[in-house]
Amino acid sequence: MSFKVVNTEIITNLTIQFTTGSTTSRIQADGTPVLKVYKSGSLVFQSDSPGKVVLNPNPGIYTHAWTPTSAGQYKLVWSFKINTVNYSQEESIFVLENATSSGTPADDPDVDLSHVCRVTGTFLDSGGNYRKGIQVRFSPSYDPHANTSQGYVVDDITAITDATGKLDMFIMRGIEGLLTITGVGLSRRVTIPNQTTIDIFELASLGMDTFEVQTPKYYEAPRRS
Repeated sequence: MSFKVVNTEIITNLTIQFTTGSTTSRIQADGTPVLKVYKSGSLVFQSDSPGKVVLNPNPGIYTHAWTPTSAGQYKLVWSFKINTVNYSQEESIFVLENATSSGTPADDPDVDLSHVCRVTGTFLDSGGNYRKGIQVRFSPSYDPHANTSQGYVVDDITAITDATGKLDMFIMRGIEGLLTITGVGLSRRVTIPNQTTIDIFELASLGMDTFEVQTPKYYEAPRRS
């Protein structure tokens, strides 16, 4: 499952490939695949227009862009045919409200704001209630990535959500480290982007899960002679 924020464009991908012996090749579907998006079991979006699904230059790789307008858990389902046989691919995405303000703003850092990125977010439970007391920790890697023009980054930084579930923290730009969200079970190795601000779940979605084997989902079809 990945995390996104409301009103942010999401690019979803479908890759179709088959294997013969030790050779793996990508294959195009019989027609244009269809993407359907469900929320709470109800269909909220469908790629009715074939032109909205883009076939990449490499065969068998399709993409589609869509933008969620409300928070919640979504299920994305691709449907397609290979040699008249029906196939599908599913993906789950959890969409959170984007933080527009912070209940407890972080203290301004000692270094110039042009050298730090403000990380914000809002945490809710499944009932739509604000989650107070969620702790977020960023632990910098002790390698050359932590060496900046402002000094050497040596300590972790933590922040805790307030009564309205909001988080607000500053992190030095360009350094790599482990982002951990206690209570959510999320841990990602990320690099802080060179930008003014970023939502924490957008940042987490760009990183790698250090506790999970990353196995891409591929769908195989038999080769016909």
